[in-house]
Amino acid sequence: MLKKMWMFIFVLSGASLLAQDVPIHRVEVVPNPANKPFLAVELPEFCTVPDGTALDPKNGLIYINCPNYAPRTADGTKVHPAILGCIDRENQFQALLKYPLHPQSGEVGPMGIALGPDGHLYVCDNQFFIEPKGSVASRILRVVLQDGKPTGKVDVVVDGLRLANAIMWHDNVLYVTDTQIPTEEYGLGGIWRFPYEEVVGTAETLMVNPKGDKHLMVTCPVKKIGRMDNAGLDGMTWAWGAIYCGNFGDGVMFRIDRDKNGKATVTKVLDNDDFQCCDGIFYDAATDKIYINDSQANGIRTLDKNHVHDWLWVNDDTDGTDGLLDQPAECIVRDGVLYIVNFDWTFPGLKNSVSTDKPHSVSGITLSK
Repeated sequence: MLKKMWMFIFVLSGASLLAQDVPIHRVEVVPNPANKPFLAVELPEFCTVPDGTALDPKNGLIYINCPNYAPRTADGTKVHPAILGCIDRENQFQALLKYPLHPQSGEVGPMGIALGPDGHLYVCDNQFFIEPKGSVASRILRVVLQDGKPTGKVDVVVDGLRLANAIMWHDNVLYVTDTQIPTEEYGLGGIWRFPYEEVVGTAETLMVNPKGDKHLMVTCPVKKIGRMDNAGLDGMTWAWGAIYCGNFGDGVMFRIDRDKNGKATVTKVLDNDDFQCCDGIFYDAATDKIYINDSQANGIRTLDKNHVHDWLWVNDDTDGTDGLLDQPAECIVRDGVLYIVNFDWTFPGLKNSVSTDKPHSVSGITLSK
């Protein structure tokens, strides 16, 4: 039976912290009112905890995952199942697929999502938040599409990750962040690398081992901050010829370069105590910036190619009314608008104080070049 994990206590790698005992790090930012978010999409009642997004440039659909980790009933059962939906160009939401459940845990946690070169969706099924706590049972799923809509066929292409989170394709290679690599250290995140031929066009499930596997390209440590959150690599994007990614737990961001021989080099590009959280990130070519979801601050930050940082928007604790940020987790750009998904499942030390309050929302910010 599922326990009441995350309902009152935040648990990571066996370390438990009562929410009221964790300080909230606040930054003094006066945002430009021209960047004030608006309510782009009000999601239906059954989309309480939305997360990853992917854009299909052919039809303009934004695919969106709703793992719906909360709310739960008294016995720990999810109130709403995990679903895949989409947002059309008129910002109308449509539910597309109820995800099949993991055969052992009886739950599924679809988070990061990416459109593959084969025209299908690849999805991170994060099993880390599901009993047994911290199990190594997260997977990569393939949702088979036809004419932009799921056929109902969902394949398991990779198994054995720990906290599968962000996912992207680049040059026929699939990259996945794992936020909680097993370690004796305080916290460690990693990036998995899967060549096209290992995950596309095959019915075989690739089993991996986060304690040591050739597909684990890099690992990056997490430093201790006041929030005491040891969550590692979360958001990931491709920009300026390299992978950029950041730690959820401390806000440190990295650039990952890979030479012609396959050797990966990790460079720290942002390590400032004023910025203590990096959730999903997205590179927009039109503005030539990376947009960073700061779930702790209820803000959106930017990073340019010179690694100069700025704030796009920040607001205090809110329920998301009128489009204000309510624990932003993922973002994507379509037609000059930054769509920001509000996760709204509060963790200790974040501004967001109430989980899954209405409206369940996707915020929008009109970007200027």
